[in-house]
Amino acid sequence: MSKRTKVLYWVITLIVLLPTALSGLPELFTNGPQSTVDAYQTLGYPLYLMKILGAAKLAGAVVLLLERSQRLGEWAYAGFTILFLGATASHLFVGDLAHAPIPFAFFLLLLASYALHNKLRTQLSESVAVEQ
Repeated sequence: MSKRTKVLYWVITLIVLLPTALSGLPELFTNGPQSTVDAYQTLGYPLYLMKILGAAKLAGAVVLLLERSQRLGEWAYAGFTILFLGATASHLFVGDLAHAPIPFAFFLLLLASYALHNKLRTQLSESVAVEQ
């Protein structure tokens, strides 16, 4: 298994997960920072959605960091894809062009993380097959 690929995977994955999960904490456990409340109102979303997305962000981050289940990992990647593309589209639909690139950049990093994750999984299964 390539050490460089593994390091690159973890660097990119942490760049995506840390800010996402850390933003989920106040969304879940408080009424969220005022900037987040303002963004939800600008986008026309109900504030209770903040709690739902906060919980989803934390759950997805835990699943990807622990790497216990391939199936749950796929669901977490799908959930983050919906989160980032939905946020991008939401900003575009309300004419908030200044903020739309931010979640899209996270989506692109997520794609890189996913590709590297699959590469590592393929390398691992090939090395196990060779050992047998």
